Amino acid sequence: MKVYLVHHVDALSAEQDPQRHISPKGREQADRLGARLAALGASPVRILHSDKQWTIDTAQRIAAKLGLEDRTAQAAYPINTGDPVQPFIDEIESVKGDIMMCGHVDYLLRAASKLVCGDEKCKVVEFKPGNGTIACIE
Repeated sequence: MKVYLVHHVDALSAEQDPQRHISPKGREQADRLGARLAALGASPVRILHSDKQWTIDTAQRIAAKLGLEDRTAQAAYPINTGDPVQPFIDEIESVKGDIMMCGHVDYLLRAASKLVCGDEKCKVVEFKPGNGTIACIE
């Protein structure tokens, strides 16, 4: 099983767009990520995202490049800074196949740490904010 942790791509500022859709640069980043994942044969059974528009846009564009538009969904639990990662870990354990989470840096860092070493305070990966970084844990 592979767990793809995707830090969202570049978004417009709240002044530019109160909903904060991804920017033209972000669309290019998400399309590039999706094309790369497609070339690698990625096929997650679920592509999750938070309730924030920029994570929704990121997930949907990646899913479109993978031909998996029907597999995107908002996580059934909060995935913002400080939210517990255990519900995501539980979902990973229950899913039959690969899973992708398009989310926010703090949550993704803690989820990766919990998956790799069992301690969400032990940093095991780094994401470069705003450019659509992916970590794949197998």
